[in-house]
Amino acid sequence: MKRKIVKALVLSALLIPMGCKKDYLERDPYGILNQGEYFKTDGAGLKLLTSCYIPMADSWGYTINKVAIGDEVVDNAGAGGSDPGDRPQTTEVGRGRPLASNALLFETWANRFKGIGNCNIALAGFEKEGANLIQDGKPVSAETVKRYIAEVKFLRAWYYFDLVTVFKEVPLIVQVEDPSTRKEKAPIADLRGQIYKDLDEAIAEVNLPRGSGLTSAEAGRVSKDAALALKARAALFFAGLMEQSILTGDAKAEYTLAKNAAADIVQKSGLSLLPDFQDLFRGDYQVGPFSKENILGVMHKYDPAFGLGGDAFAIMNVGRNNVGGWGGNTPTKDLAASFHAQDPRKMFTIISHNDIFKTSTGGQEVHNYRGYFNDFDLQQSRKAFVPQQYRENNDLLRSKWQPYWIRYSEVLLVYAEAIIKSGGSSAEALPYLNQVRKRAFVTTSKVDEPSVYRLFAKDLKPISEAEFNSSYAIKATDNVLEAIRKERRNELALEGFRLYDLIRWGTYASTMKAFYAKYGFADKGRDASEKSWPFPIPQIEIDRSNGVLIQNSNY
Repeated sequence: MKRKIVKALVLSALLIPMGCKKDYLERDPYGILNQGEYFKTDGAGLKLLTSCYIPMADSWGYTINKVAIGDEVVDNAGAGGSDPGDRPQTTEVGRGRPLASNALLFETWANRFKGIGNCNIALAGFEKEGANLIQDGKPVSAETVKRYIAEVKFLRAWYYFDLVTVFKEVPLIVQVEDPSTRKEKAPIADLRGQIYKDLDEAIAEVNLPRGSGLTSAEAGRVSKDAALALKARAALFFAGLMEQSILTGDAKAEYTLAKNAAADIVQKSGLSLLPDFQDLFRGDYQVGPFSKENILGVMHKYDPAFGLGGDAFAIMNVGRNNVGGWGGNTPTKDLAASFHAQDPRKMFTIISHNDIFKTSTGGQEVHNYRGYFNDFDLQQSRKAFVPQQYRENNDLLRSKWQPYWIRYSEVLLVYAEAIIKSGGSSAEALPYLNQVRKRAFVTTSKVDEPSVYRLFAKDLKPISEAEFNSSYAIKATDNVLEAIRKERRNELALEGFRLYDLIRWGTYASTMKAFYAKYGFADKGRDASEKSWPFPIPQIEIDRSNGVLIQNSNY
């Protein structure tokens, strides 16, 4: 009897679908919102906007990756780590001929395209359903939706420019595509055009505020100044490629684009430098992120109640041993030697072996960099380090550490360089260059407040404005362009800019060859040549494309 009942139930279960209407099988599963319904839920628009920022908050895929690509694969820093086998993907790129299977390059590709995909989804959603958005029980205004769209367009341009800097040419995707779609590389001219299109539309949007218009609660969001700064940064890069005949175009006109975008910020934004460079990187992050110098950063707050932890950069890139970090991002001797002895930025950029910091209990923490892969340089990043008194429970992962992706000092240096390269005089450019240098030599503290002893502080002395003008300011009789290049290295070191600069200046191969000849450590620069860049497209992406995506011809 039991067997007959079971057979009957099985037969019934098989027959039920046959007797149902076809739409029973096509309806959405319970608990799943369709797109139209989602956009009518409270806060949907802000959540969708936030999803476009999320890849930038990824510690490994973005923060650690961007500085590794920008500084650790060139002459500013080494990969560091526990031993030569730690983070080999960074060391491999640093040699100058990475494999297409390189994990660091794949990390860059995957993270940025995730951001681009999120941006495309958001833009499609705002266009179709923007009028249905609700926030805190009230309809979202059309003006707010336009601001959301401008922010997303900036972010899409941001992710694409990261990709162009590393790979030169990548697929151009500006709408939601079927997951099975595979695209070939777009010409760099087309990528340049799309980056400018997104940025120009963001800049033109009257509802996108300037940085001075952001409230403290909006710190970290995109502003019109961020869009102008990225346009200026991109224009310098494309102009450099034009000068090298990598990209067709009028380099002087491109430099003029950079000059005009930077001028808009300098003349209209109300932004300014912090008087003390230390306030950016002391480790408490109470002043820098909310200052008029920070144009774009990723805000971090350790808050376990909301599942918020600190950025892994703050443990990955500080000293091992008793300091408790993982020893990555080790500044080179070459970077240290590039600073003037009286420049306190050297101290606020690089920590030396045997430097001493205060502990949270009033004791002393001696930085010991012996016994791991940093033995060659015996240096770690001060910009990554959060002293004990600024952490929760002395945990390097429990702090407010944050990166600065666009600072006003960069804009001043971009402006100075673009003035000269677009046909202006050195005299016209000097005030902006010297504004950055004056902050460093005159008004920046000569004491690292959380420290007890700093090797690079021992020779520092107060410098008056008159002494600066006579002995440290760059003059029109100097090689001003070379001075700007040096200033960029010292001001922006370990913040992810060095590769970008070497590629656009056309000095990557010569710089890395010279570095290898002088130091030879970890074979950095050994295989560097004019064929090193663009770096190879990840092989896994080529395999997935079924032959549509072709490897860069230099690999």
